[in-house]
Amino acid sequence: MTCRKPLSMLIALTLAAAVWTAPVDAHEAPTDEMAAAAKAFLDGLAPRTGDASFKFTDDERFDWHYTPRHRDGMKIGDMIQRQRDDTKALMRSTLSARGILKAEAIMALEGILAEIEGSSLSYRDPEKYFVSVFGTPGAYPWGWRLEGHHLSINVTVAAKGEVSVTPTFLGTNPMRVPSGDHKGKFIQYDEFILAIRLMRSMNPEQRQKAVIGEGALGNIVSGPGRGDALDKPEGLAVSELDASQRLLLLQLINAYVGIARNEIGTPYMKLIEDGFAETRFAWAGPVSEVEPFYYRIHGPRILVEFDNTQGGGNHVHSLWRDPKNDFGRDDLHRHYKDAPVSHGHRP
Repeated sequence: MTCRKPLSMLIALTLAAAVWTAPVDAHEAPTDEMAAAAKAFLDGLAPRTGDASFKFTDDERFDWHYTPRHRDGMKIGDMIQRQRDDTKALMRSTLSARGILKAEAIMALEGILAEIEGSSLSYRDPEKYFVSVFGTPGAYPWGWRLEGHHLSINVTVAAKGEVSVTPTFLGTNPMRVPSGDHKGKFIQYDEFILAIRLMRSMNPEQRQKAVIGEGALGNIVSGPGRGDALDKPEGLAVSELDASQRLLLLQLINAYVGIARNEIGTPYMKLIEDGFAETRFAWAGPVSEVEPFYYRIHGPRILVEFDNTQGGGNHVHSLWRDPKNDFGRDDLHRHYKDAPVSHGHRP
């Protein structure tokens, strides 16, 4: 008989193994620090503060995407060094060290992609990433966003101590750099290999329940404007995993949640724990390190999608959503019952 450790113990083991930022208070998000960093960022942009500042109720807050398109906000490439330092401080106020490194690596990958494609750096520009602030930092609610090609981190601060960092999109092209000075660079390795290890650990009955398609789906399903596209979890129920498999799944979830600071990620992992019995894992495509595949983790407070169909299985799109609290929807409903409709959620 398989020994099943309590889920709370598995959560604790997962967090202990993770590379989190040093905690100040693991039970309350650092919203005062975030507000101070956002205010310093805006003040440092003067006289161009308006380029990055929007009303919290502005439709721009929901206009997120991950393609190399035009964006509003303050472009990193247009910032002087002091403003770049303020941007880094804003990132540190919300993201873990791991999260910052991953975001910066995705930006830098644009230059590598330009070399591979022979594209112009005006198109594949590692500094064509934009920072936007919504509302007045410290006057709740407010938020901020970092976005560009293959990167969109949407932060909502509904009240003191309450932060949402979803939807968050991370993508890499190439997933694994095939040649040149950066050959072998693999930014989303954990998201890739932990899922494969989980599938390989499954017995035939488990795998049959997990697989929802013989081929990868071709892209993520619940992208911009499609937040409600997946309303019913599919695949293998977490309750049918043994203890070691559940730990693997938690480590995989942490590959996404761990981009946030410990004070934000730890309480969120507890919410996932509360709904873990209703969470499912789904897979489409072969279980292979060299062929395209797709997977999904879906529960009451977690929706993760990963697809590496494009580029022959060397181009990743991944998305982390909170089905209940994207853009701080649930937090805002609890704290601002009389707030305008535009304070709520648009998929």
